[in-house]
Amino acid sequence: MIQQAGTSAAAKPRPQRGFTAFPLKVLAIAGMTCNHACYIYWDYLPPGILCALFALGGLTFPIMAFLLVEGYRHTSSVRRYGRRLLTFALVAQVPYGLFLAHEMNVLFTLFVCLCLLYAYDHMRRRGLFWLTFALVTALTAFCDWGILAPCMVLTLHVVKDHRQRVAYSALLPIATGGLPALMQLMELPTLQNLAFALYPLAGCSATIPLLWAYNGGRGRSMKWFFYAYYPAHIAVLGLAKGLLLGDWNIAVTG
Repeated sequence: MIQQAGTSAAAKPRPQRGFTAFPLKVLAIAGMTCNHACYIYWDYLPPGILCALFALGGLTFPIMAFLLVEGYRHTSSVRRYGRRLLTFALVAQVPYGLFLAHEMNVLFTLFVCLCLLYAYDHMRRRGLFWLTFALVTALTAFCDWGILAPCMVLTLHVVKDHRQRVAYSALLPIATGGLPALMQLMELPTLQNLAFALYPLAGCSATIPLLWAYNGGRGRSMKWFFYAYYPAHIAVLGLAKGLLLGDWNIAVTG
């Protein structure tokens, strides 16, 4: 009996260290909610609260970009994956356009990035691919996280070493957004400028150790919840501001 118990215990798989995709998704949507709340309730939140929420908001897109690449690598159908992104992008554009901004929402950006990943793996003529990449990336200027997003996603896909691909991808928003924001903060040290600096410098930087801890596991799925949450939380935040505060103006976006 003692020998059997020992064998059974040895046969149990050891729990994987680090994070599965599920808690990373939770962190991403928590940061996204904080970020959108900042913009929608800009005139009603104390500057200190804006700083804290913006810092958390910086977690969102680097995680979303990382999970898009992981989803692309493991999906059974890129076509169905793309169809889901495009469908919810179209749905989300209504509350996004009413309450946040007139640009295209980030799900459109992720859809374009997914198409570019597929093109990278299937276009044999490298020159044609890079021309396509440059043109499509330029078009994302009309989308949330445009220009940067395709570069970050392709970096995550092309660089093989896990730690390097995470760091290089996150350094793009840190360098292009964080350093100019830091210079502006040094010239004019206000809490508003601090909030914009914390988004890339604190939030995006924090994603590096978080994504390094990813263990490759999927965790709980709840994919429909995460898709539906994007348009739903924007609608709730926007409608609450209108109904409770009588303010139906579109968000302040910087």
